[in-house]
Amino acid sequence: VLHCRKISDLGEVNPDPFPFLLGNAIGWIIYSAATENLWIFAANVTNVLLGFFFVLTGYGLTTSNYVRRKIEVLCLFFLSLWMGVGFFCAITTDDALRVNLLGVLCNILVIILFASPLSTLAKVVATRSSASLNRPFTAVQILNCSLWLVYGLATQDMYVWVPNATGLLLGIVQLFLILIFPRGKPPVTADNDIEEPLVSDGHES
Repeated sequence: VLHCRKISDLGEVNPDPFPFLLGNAIGWIIYSAATENLWIFAANVTNVLLGFFFVLTGYGLTTSNYVRRKIEVLCLFFLSLWMGVGFFCAITTDDALRVNLLGVLCNILVIILFASPLSTLAKVVATRSSASLNRPFTAVQILNCSLWLVYGLATQDMYVWVPNATGLLLGIVQLFLILIFPRGKPPVTADNDIEEPLVSDGHES
């Protein structure tokens, strides 16, 4: 992302995960408050800040109006969702309902976040190039999910270990695609092999 900002171009970077990173982190902040878990809170404060940074970068650098509109819609949706859910959780007296509601919503969002890089799966397979898959994101996802999986199992919090087990598997899928489809130019196809007509003295030969 820093490189994209430096050259003022997203290039092959897929911005789809950015709004989900922000929305997911906000949800986990609320979940940490409901469960009084300082570790989850501390981990996601940075994610909220990074989420804003990534979203602003993607929104500012994309040349696609479709991508820009999608970022707008997703950000407004997540902010509306968590304002509504946060208000409900603040007024409800049912602790179990509060934790379960937040846990389910956070799980749904974090699994979508982990899977979002694969939104370019068809492109990766078609071009046989993994340039659209973010390598640092994949590495961080695998490491992050591995650590939180261990933590979730140790604390017996299914809302922590279940999504991170899923995220670890999705990260491994991304790593597999990166290894078998190295970043590079798409292979030359039969259509690319068609020679253009030779032009000589104004006549085709």
